[in-house]
Amino acid sequence: MASLWGSENGQYNGWSSRETWLVNLWLTSEPEYYDVVSYIIESYGVEERAAELEVWVREEFDRLGMLASLWSDLLSASLDRVNWREIIESNQ
Repeated sequence: MASLWGSENGQYNGWSSRETWLVNLWLTSEPEYYDVVSYIIESYGVEERAAELEVWVREEFDRLGMLASLWSDLLSASLDRVNWREIIESNQ
């Protein structure tokens, strides 16, 4: 049974998780973010791309300077559910 957050197996809108879909949506909808995704795809080997994308997103999160809180913990946990390789593969 599907819900607002995805199906029972975690998939959402054809993606492996709602978090993956959401991160991809933002990264491909904002030109400055998409430029970074494109740069990573062009500049790194296949095995490195997903790791580099995750590092960049997490560095951006850290740059926001969020103090330890319920909200920062929830965001961090959500980033743990992102399939970074899937995002790279869908944008190559």
